[in-house]
Amino acid sequence: MRPLGASNDYARVSMQAPLEAAPARNRVRLLAISIFAILLLLAGRAVQLAFSGDPLARPNNAHAAIALPRADIVDRNGVLLATTVRAWALTAEPARVRNVVETADVLMQHFPGLQREALLRRLNNTAQTTVYLDRGLSEEQRDRVVALRLPGIGAELEHHRDYPQGVLAAHVVGFTGIDLNPQAGVELGLDEQIRAAGAEGRQVRLSLDVRMQYALEAELDAAARASHATGGAAILLDGRTGETLALASWPAFNPNEIQRSFESARRDRVSGDLHELGSTIKPFTVAMALQEEVTTSSELFDLSQPLELDNTMIADHEPITGYATLRDILTHSSNVGAARLAIRLGGARQRAYLDRLGLTQPTTLQLGRRQAPLAPPAQTRRDIAGLGFGYGLATTQASLASAYTVFTNNGARVAPTILAQAPDAEIVRTPIFTPDVTRQVMLYLRAVVTEGTGRAADVRGLVMAGKTGTAEKPGGAQGYDQSRNFSSFAGVFPANDPRYVIVVALDDTGAGEAGGLVAAPVVARTLRRIAPMLGLRVEPDRAAR
Repeated sequence: MRPLGASNDYARVSMQAPLEAAPARNRVRLLAISIFAILLLLAGRAVQLAFSGDPLARPNNAHAAIALPRADIVDRNGVLLATTVRAWALTAEPARVRNVVETADVLMQHFPGLQREALLRRLNNTAQTTVYLDRGLSEEQRDRVVALRLPGIGAELEHHRDYPQGVLAAHVVGFTGIDLNPQAGVELGLDEQIRAAGAEGRQVRLSLDVRMQYALEAELDAAARASHATGGAAILLDGRTGETLALASWPAFNPNEIQRSFESARRDRVSGDLHELGSTIKPFTVAMALQEEVTTSSELFDLSQPLELDNTMIADHEPITGYATLRDILTHSSNVGAARLAIRLGGARQRAYLDRLGLTQPTTLQLGRRQAPLAPPAQTRRDIAGLGFGYGLATTQASLASAYTVFTNNGARVAPTILAQAPDAEIVRTPIFTPDVTRQVMLYLRAVVTEGTGRAADVRGLVMAGKTGTAEKPGGAQGYDQSRNFSSFAGVFPANDPRYVIVVALDDTGAGEAGGLVAAPVVARTLRRIAPMLGLRVEPDRAAR
């Protein structure tokens, strides 16, 4: 008979259970301690990264900085103008080269651009651990070097600056040296910004429009060749913002082939070359005289006779018969009339206006070469008169274009820039003339194009205004050479709602090649091409009868 109470088997189990539970609890405790330790280590690691950064990330960041030593440069619409690409350098360790002559022969078979004497000299230069034999190799050329298996010869990774548009906008963009050191253009003028943008992985956006740039360069090239000029310069501005929409120098060069170009072709002639401005300065002389109330729009002048000043005769090429107005002075480009107004104004006031117009300072364009003007103070009445019609002050075409922005801003000047401006950017405007004076002179400039020396710049439907300029170049027995001219045209359009400024100049044109004959037509042809890009309408020329 089984006694009341727990069975013996149950009793045995009950008695053994506490003995087995102890190891289980120990395992749980150990697991909990392990998890806590892991969490503690992770927390410590997070603190370390917060203060010191991830050491594995540092090489990656360093590699990214090296990969973008210079930012891409694009035009206002995002068209690529300059970029940094991977390239290779052909290198040699002279101490490891077994047979210098044989090595040189093999290399020249695969790289015919190498010069044998220079190659042998470098391969024999055992004083150097590594020497460079060629730079800017492509990936395919690098693979060819490796396949040759020449002792001591190798290829080293480097970076190379590439200009996808070639000659287009070359004087604006500029170029860099072998080690990406800037040499010209915005590459030099915006060097700090380009490096900073490269480090941040963003682009540098210029105000240029490559469509307008192409049109301006093509027309300047054709005109320079036709007139046998030695150089040419042209610039197109949005006169209200100061943005440079196109800028061209002639002759052209390819920044991808610097070694094949001449220094004369690489010269930026818009912001780097100085020339006396000739008659393109006369509108400012008239505006100064009106502003200072030394004349009025209704005054009549007798300009039929030359003006004698300090034993110098100032005369007009085609004297105006009868009485003339301020409008006639500009329309017929009278030196005598401009000289008389300048004398009334006086040297001090004249200089103050020239300073505020920006004609006596280097341009603000962010280019590598910004030449300071030759602007000596006027000492005599002859000097003052000469400045009044364009002699005695040598400056750049960029500065002249900046001065003409007064006609697009009701008498205030805007400094030009090569960088694209944000729509809400604050534009600094320097007041110089009153709106009334500015509008009055604009009417005269419109008459220059419709009736005067600038008729070749007229474009039907565009309402063009502007002024021709022809300055004899220094040289010859009389101080100037009548057979060599600097011919130009400075214009504003549309004249009924002025916004854009264009300046075109051709250097070293022959006798009789005045600005109205060689520069003004370039303006007309260029504007017919780019007007639709600016949202402006032009009308077809009337058919000849």
